[in-house]
Amino acid sequence: MTTIREIAAQAGYSPATVSRLLNNDPTFSISDTARKRILKTVQSLNYQRPNTTHGLAYKIAVIFSVQPQKELADVYYSNLRKSIIDHGDKANLVLTFYHNIEAVPTPIDGLIAVGQFRPNQLQQLQSLSPHRIFVDANPDPHHFSSVQPNLMAMTERAINLFRQQHRTPIGFIGGGYWNTQQSDTGHLDDRRKFFESYMRELNLYDDRFVFIGKDFSVESGYALGQKIVASQSDQSLPKGFLIASDSLSVGVLQAFNENKITVPTDTTIISINDIDIARYVSPPLTTFRIDTNELGRVAIDTLKAALIFKTTDNRTILLDANLIYRKSFPKLGTQATN
Repeated sequence: MTTIREIAAQAGYSPATVSRLLNNDPTFSISDTARKRILKTVQSLNYQRPNTTHGLAYKIAVIFSVQPQKELADVYYSNLRKSIIDHGDKANLVLTFYHNIEAVPTPIDGLIAVGQFRPNQLQQLQSLSPHRIFVDANPDPHHFSSVQPNLMAMTERAINLFRQQHRTPIGFIGGGYWNTQQSDTGHLDDRRKFFESYMRELNLYDDRFVFIGKDFSVESGYALGQKIVASQSDQSLPKGFLIASDSLSVGVLQAFNENKITVPTDTTIISINDIDIARYVSPPLTTFRIDTNELGRVAIDTLKAALIFKTTDNRTILLDANLIYRKSFPKLGTQATN
């Protein structure tokens, strides 16, 4: 592992100078030439920065644009909040959470944003700090960095798996975004967008099999499940459903079970998130496991690196997700787990 002394020797400065720069010592003054030389050496030697700093902690605003009651209803967001808090604490960042941009005081060192924002709000976020990152989505990759689950890869993989098992036609069940403004942001959910695009490319898209609720809650899933049951008088039941979240899936399964629709015999389900309840519903859900802990960790590490090295380049980081096979869509040739 590269040490401070090795960096100092190659850069041509004392270990104390390198240490004070990397630890963000608020009393330390250094020329731009020296700063750039040291940081270039740090990057070339692939120096692994420690999780904490001994100088002044960075002040980070976390704008969590998700209604509190909805956050309680969807464990994905509460897990994401916990991850950001845990890793922010380890990195010695002083995090303060806000629901409204107007409440954020200035100056701040950086910001983390979660949720959906209108165009004028994105401009407000840009003005708060040059060091900013979205977690879970990115409404404007040209002006914001982000760490996101790779929803396109998950969507395409699910569709391909349905096709391999001859589970067509394929339906999609999704929801609308939750935000503090209670207004339509005009942003189409990426899962739905990728589903429609790939299905059209395969010449398999049929809008009769796309069901969108008001949000991603269990209640919304139950209402959509009942709507799907009622639609059978006009059309056949799809042989497979990609459902945008486990919370929606729980509600859909409840409606299907009440109406004697058997999963995976009558139809199959692949879901997204892998929250704890996914393994306990009937049948247990086959679902993509999005690692919210890793989302939070990478977001904190990326933001802190930008603060330390004073970089403003925008990056989009996509994290893969493992598919956990259970009974709602058994793996071909094997027995699903509970």
